[in-house]
Amino acid sequence: MKNKRTLIISSIFFLASMSFACFLIGYQNYLEPKLGDFNIISINDTEDTLALNMEKSHNATSYETIITNENGEELWKSEDNTNQISLKNFLLNYGEKAYIQVFAKNKNGTKKASLNTLEYIWKSASLENINSRYVDATKGVSFLLSGYQQNQAYILKLEYLNQVIHEEEIKTDNIYIPYQKIEGYAGRITAKLYTLENRLISTYNFYVNTPVIGKMKIKSPNDNLRTRWNDIKLSWEGGENATEYHLLLFEEGSLVNTLIIPNTEKTYTIPAHLLKEEKNYHLRLEAVYLDYEEITESDFINVYVGKKETTNPVYVSHNPTFIKSGTEIKLDTRTPNATIYYTTDGSDPNEFSHVYERPLTMKENVTIKTKAISYNRYDSEINTYDFQIREKELVVYLSPSNQTWNHGNALAGFTTEMREMNRVADVVERVLKQNGVKVYRNKPTGEINGYLSESNYVKSDLHLAIHSNASQSKEARGIEIYVDKPTSKSLSVATNIYQNLYAIYPGNNLPNTNRGVKYANGSLGEANDSFIPCGTLIEIAYHDNYEDAKWILENIETIGNNIATSILSYYN
Repeated sequence: MKNKRTLIISSIFFLASMSFACFLIGYQNYLEPKLGDFNIISINDTEDTLALNMEKSHNATSYETIITNENGEELWKSEDNTNQISLKNFLLNYGEKAYIQVFAKNKNGTKKASLNTLEYIWKSASLENINSRYVDATKGVSFLLSGYQQNQAYILKLEYLNQVIHEEEIKTDNIYIPYQKIEGYAGRITAKLYTLENRLISTYNFYVNTPVIGKMKIKSPNDNLRTRWNDIKLSWEGGENATEYHLLLFEEGSLVNTLIIPNTEKTYTIPAHLLKEEKNYHLRLEAVYLDYEEITESDFINVYVGKKETTNPVYVSHNPTFIKSGTEIKLDTRTPNATIYYTTDGSDPNEFSHVYERPLTMKENVTIKTKAISYNRYDSEINTYDFQIREKELVVYLSPSNQTWNHGNALAGFTTEMREMNRVADVVERVLKQNGVKVYRNKPTGEINGYLSESNYVKSDLHLAIHSNASQSKEARGIEIYVDKPTSKSLSVATNIYQNLYAIYPGNNLPNTNRGVKYANGSLGEANDSFIPCGTLIEIAYHDNYEDAKWILENIETIGNNIATSILSYYN
């Protein structure tokens, strides 16, 4: 009896649980009706209608139809509350292909795509103009009827400002409208082709007594520009008779902005805030007359916008650790048109600090903190220079390459990096010693840890590693010099060495050779602040490039003397 009672209670509990679960499912379906699967069936294409047939989707309250071309561009869009959708006013040219997809929507706007996409080829005839869209003042208009079949007949109507100004029946694939039919009109006239059952199947716009728009040409920048994140300055020619210009910005293929420019302008600056970092842009400039799209003239360029750069740090013209009283110190940065701010009270500089305008004369010990700011760049690092008025013997440690295995361009006569860079170091050492500098030198058979240990032991003021460069392509050219980071003590002397040497480099007018001061960020032992107080590594041109290798070999004396003079001028 007890077991029977337990069984009855369990059954009641089970039924109640099932009922509650069904209620929850039903209530959830009420809140968010689940859409059913459905297919597009066909297009009903007749003389009097063009309509889309498809299955119903359960719980759908409306259907959104989107038609695109082969490039994925949207051609037509509508929303209907029935699964029998009229494609009224959807037009293509004869033989063109389109792709149709439908989305069912429930009462909450949730969408579900049709299981298939329907491909459709336009079968109806279409109007094609034989000549220009501009109609000559003394000639009529000729059309070719593509897709025309014998014994077919159509109605052609000409509309001006939405008023029919001419109508006739067409029974041929060659159509001619005498000029007298359109004489006296000015602007856009639309030719519309209808079936005899009054279904519109083609339109064509032409223009009477309308100014001719001049051909467009973007003068600058050049196509395929690669630039940092910054304003882009456009200039162009042409576009005569335009009422305004439209600048279309496509980001990674999608239109993101349309800018309107007065017809009085031939230049325009795209502000950086409209652009994103590390994106490809297609910029199309259109010369527009009213809303007459077909006679618009345009030109385009492609641009890659890179990252927003940081303003280069401020460097000083003379060594701060020991300097003669009365020396004039110059502050500078490798970023053009940057504003340099500085302080002498130990505080960090900002936009309210002193603006550097002229050299500073050192008369006493002083700490100068610097910061550079420039348009559309991040602010530079803050660099601190502790100037000490005192005398000291300059100590330089030279560390030419020990790479016996690194061969240069044989046609130019370049042997190994070790041999040729040691020849440069010979000149640097000789000139420095002639000017009273104490010079130490690495041993070609040694290794980097030993060089660093010895340089620190002799308390060098400058540790200079001398190398030449190489690239996989063997086509790269130019000079570069490394310091550890933007705030390194070696920044200023490295910049001084680089700029003076690059000034005599024969390829300094070529693109991509001004490689500048670079930051090793711990990757180079001889330019690492953790290992050496003031270390820098120079790459004197590319020894695997014929022109660079030849320049090095023919100018060993000049290069060495230039580097030594740069060191001497920096250390006053």
